[in-house]
Amino acid sequence: MFISRRWFIGGMASFGAASALRAAAGTFSAGKPNLTFGVVTDIHVSMHRKKNGEFYFAGEEKFRKTMEWFRDQGVDGVVICGDMADHGLADELEAVARAWYAAFPDGKAPDGRKVEKLFVYGNHDWEGYKYGDAAKRYFGEKGFDHAIHKDLGAAWRKYFHEDYAPIWRKEVKGYSFVGAHWIADHARGWEEIGVPQTPGWFAANGKSLDPSRPFFYMQHPPLKNTCHCEWVWGHDDGRSTAALSKFRNAVAFSGHSHASINDERAIWQGAFTSIGAGSLKYVGLEYGDVAPFGRENDYPMRGQRGEDPYKVMWKMNTHNDGHQGMVVRVYDDRMVFNRRDCVDFSVLGDDWVVPTPLADPPPFAYAKRASASVAPEFPKGAKLKVRIAKGKNRGGKNVPVAEQPVMEVTIPAASNTMSGRVFDFALMITDDHGGRDDRYVFAKGFYRSLSGGKANVPTICSFPVSRLHVSGKLRIEAFPRNSFGRAGKPIATDFTLAASS
Repeated sequence: MFISRRWFIGGMASFGAASALRAAAGTFSAGKPNLTFGVVTDIHVSMHRKKNGEFYFAGEEKFRKTMEWFRDQGVDGVVICGDMADHGLADELEAVARAWYAAFPDGKAPDGRKVEKLFVYGNHDWEGYKYGDAAKRYFGEKGFDHAIHKDLGAAWRKYFHEDYAPIWRKEVKGYSFVGAHWIADHARGWEEIGVPQTPGWFAANGKSLDPSRPFFYMQHPPLKNTCHCEWVWGHDDGRSTAALSKFRNAVAFSGHSHASINDERAIWQGAFTSIGAGSLKYVGLEYGDVAPFGRENDYPMRGQRGEDPYKVMWKMNTHNDGHQGMVVRVYDDRMVFNRRDCVDFSVLGDDWVVPTPLADPPPFAYAKRASASVAPEFPKGAKLKVRIAKGKNRGGKNVPVAEQPVMEVTIPAASNTMSGRVFDFALMITDDHGGRDDRYVFAKGFYRSLSGGKANVPTICSFPVSRLHVSGKLRIEAFPRNSFGRAGKPIATDFTLAASS
């Protein structure tokens, strides 16, 4: 994908100017909040069979530890935006409930306060038993008897000990929560229609919501044209966006895409507030979740999949340590969103401090924050390293795997600050006869807390020499970019590509 140098450097930041309310964690959390709640999504507790035939549940322990951490933060409730049971099996939902009640016996914290379950089903809960024939694989011809889908309400009542409704409403310390279960159709990855009942519910019940206070809405798919932009994988068909646009005090949470919550586009404000809640299981790089273009260590967005078999780098592995969540504290005049790396519960990014009632224009609108965002920078003396090495392409779709020369560019770590942290790198490669090649790569550990070592190491970007659009004497520039695409000053090096490479 070739773009202008101006866009290459400025990204989304060319759209406007304003300041946003981001603050070091805890800065705006003084005093006793009116309400505190935890938020996670896409926990994907999954059942697996050991060699001896026994079952175990991957993700159960991580979920339990996260609930225990939330408990210790004094939460009054926990939001889960769907995909609790990876294979859509009642046995997995039971494991989720088991972990919940281990942290909150009888639904209460040790001090006796009630902690509300604010959960909704996602597509995996709804139809995961079909994925890879999971139910049949584990339980044979009687597999559907183990599927949540067989009786959504019965499974809910059995494991969570409360009534089930396709859309529910709960009041927690004077604040309304509205949850909409995925109950409509199979997941398609685009224009999802998993939650068709939202407009009707708000038309019938919207007037009963207190307009002087924020209320919180949960569904699984991202609301179209809100958080993570219009291209995010798995967004819905827009009906929820239209319904909530009538409520300036609405705060929507969603999941499905797994897109990282330290991507500053995870919070959006327009007619209301919309937040992508990430994933407790893994950060999403599966389907070009963070388009508009693919990186060398990602899978490409739609329309660019033809390049995938030629790539040398495999998708960055976020499954082992891409665990994220947040705690929300609500005060009379503000909401504070505290983002956490759930590997060790260290701070993942500056707190988002959202004034209430919602200001006009909204302070967290994308264009305003993009132009005010801090571009990451390389440290003084940072240098690129370039070499030609041997590598193999991914292969597939009639493209054979073959050993071949690859260009390997080692990019040093960029600025280690919350406000100007690096999200990805853009490489601009030009030759002395007008050729140009652009390459993009996610920064190593971009989804991790800056307090750990994984986010503070060099990133290696590799690609096949045979796919380059340049030759001969090259100028290679590397731009460190934030999640809005705004770039800091590049570092550069010269390199001669020999004809034999």
